[in-house]
Amino acid sequence: MSPSSENQISHHQAREKEAIQAYYNLLHSKGADDEIMAHRDALFAELVPLLSGQECNSAAYRTAVDTCLSDKPPQRWPEILTIIREFYPFWRNDVKAVMQYADTVGFELHAIGWQPAVIDLQSVWPTLQSEKFTTSELWALNGYSKALKEMDHKLDMEVEVRTRMAKLMLIRLREAPMSEKNAFRITADATLPLFTLKHTRHLFLNAVREFYYFWAAHPEAAAMLRQIQPPEIM
Repeated sequence: MSPSSENQISHHQAREKEAIQAYYNLLHSKGADDEIMAHRDALFAELVPLLSGQECNSAAYRTAVDTCLSDKPPQRWPEILTIIREFYPFWRNDVKAVMQYADTVGFELHAIGWQPAVIDLQSVWPTLQSEKFTTSELWALNGYSKALKEMDHKLDMEVEVRTRMAKLMLIRLREAPMSEKNAFRITADATLPLFTLKHTRHLFLNAVREFYYFWAAHPEAAAMLRQIQPPEIM
């Protein structure tokens, strides 16, 4: 191995170590206890070796995350994905994003209490087209579908699949308690492992990011959809 290669590997190892230290410092300042830190320690023991030596970009992070999640039970995905999203700006050394986390309630310091029930996607998927939806649900669905159709280069099949994914989200959100402020994100994370192909998972993540604005009745939902860039992370 050449000296330049050794230096590059050493640099990448230092990058992960520094990112974790900065992340942990902020967690401690937020009041994280030993149990919270132990969950992060266990995850990083698997994730960091997958990141070390890789280019510092979203594609490398997403690949490492896919590998890390591959053997995890679906019930653990919401918790794991929360940590993965928190850590990403530290790994990228995105100071602005880290400061935003520090200034807001961006960290989940307690275990996720509610999750939607486990379902069989093969049984539910074909029934989504005939499902009956409430007026508010239809407002969100129709607005999302209309906005997708108005975008350039969107095929009818792509619009149909994305709309069906939005319907799946709505059905699973019906179970959410009113007190769960993170219901949409938790439902998305719990639904993600139902899609076994990586490409379909990434399509689902795109769809739920887009649909969120319509579900939340954002007055500029269509404009927000057009501004969404390809996802940076899981």
